[in-house]
Amino acid sequence: MLLADAFDHVVDSRFWEIFESWRVGFNVPYPLTKFVVLELVASGLILAIYIPLANRAAAGTPPRGYFWNTFESLLTFIRSRVVIPTIGEHDADRFTPFFWTVFLFILFNNLLGMLPFMASPTASITVTGVLAAVAFVGIHGAAIARQGVGHYLGHHFPHIDAPFPLNYGISILIGGIELLGHLIKAFVLAVRLFANMFAGHLVLAFILSFIVMAQKTPGFLFWPIGFGSALMIVALSLLEIFVAFLQAFVFTYLTALFMGTALHPSH
Repeated sequence: MLLADAFDHVVDSRFWEIFESWRVGFNVPYPLTKFVVLELVASGLILAIYIPLANRAAAGTPPRGYFWNTFESLLTFIRSRVVIPTIGEHDADRFTPFFWTVFLFILFNNLLGMLPFMASPTASITVTGVLAAVAFVGIHGAAIARQGVGHYLGHHFPHIDAPFPLNYGISILIGGIELLGHLIKAFVLAVRLFANMFAGHLVLAFILSFIVMAQKTPGFLFWPIGFGSALMIVALSLLEIFVAFLQAFVFTYLTALFMGTALHPSH
């Protein structure tokens, strides 16, 4: 029962439970779910922050203050440390907005799970699967747009200097492995993000439940358990904030790396 309650905090639902002990919550209108609403919240926060920042930049006004400089530094970091090293400076400005969007969307969805009564949509394999599908289309769509379908597929089926029909058989085998590898890469992107966010929040919810379990125990047991659990929650929450940034960066970096490989197969 306790494990099931912990799972309630990391799975999607149409019922948004605020206080579990009082059963206070509300039904989210169909076809929305809790995670869909939170994704819309994350998107709205990104727009609310970066549209004014973009307007300042377009007007030639430099950002002032910790708030604006912090959010601008995220953009410059992704461009200079992720996009340029993996794709190249020549194509950086063309593809940087895509990677900005991917990074910010994942980051904001990760961080929403650190707020009370919220959750991280990236703890759902459905959400991360769609993100991986978007990355897959972006990677290979960009390569096909540049090289053409025939030329792009030609890199996957190399010419083999061997007697007929062995040369064609080996070429098809290599091409099949290459195409399967692309699907595996997208699958890994989805599972890596999902597993890290799901496991982290599940551990937090499970440790927090120790306090609920100990509420009917004698005081000499409750206070050590409660205080120890609270300290572990604080420590793990700080770690989860780091993981939220790290996983957004890893997803974005791997996507950029795969796109750079697809755009420049000769390298």
